Amino acid sequence: MTVNCRISIDNRPEATDAVFQAVPRIGESVSPSINGNAQDLRVSRVVHVTNGSLEGAAIVVEVTTNIL
Repeated sequence: MTVNCRISIDNRPEATDAVFQAVPRIGESVSPSINGNAQDLRVSRVVHVTNGSLEGAAIVVEVTTNIL
């Protein structure tokens, strides 16, 4: 089973879609393919957004390029 998420990098206004095996956790290092290139990123925030229905549910994963 996979999870579709929206990824926001370093609080930029644009976001991209990514597929994970499970919802990433805060502090976890992830390497999604962004524009065809894998990037090493650190999860800084995970937000579950819904408009009141299961079909409208979404997960936004905020990540940072600053890996501490």
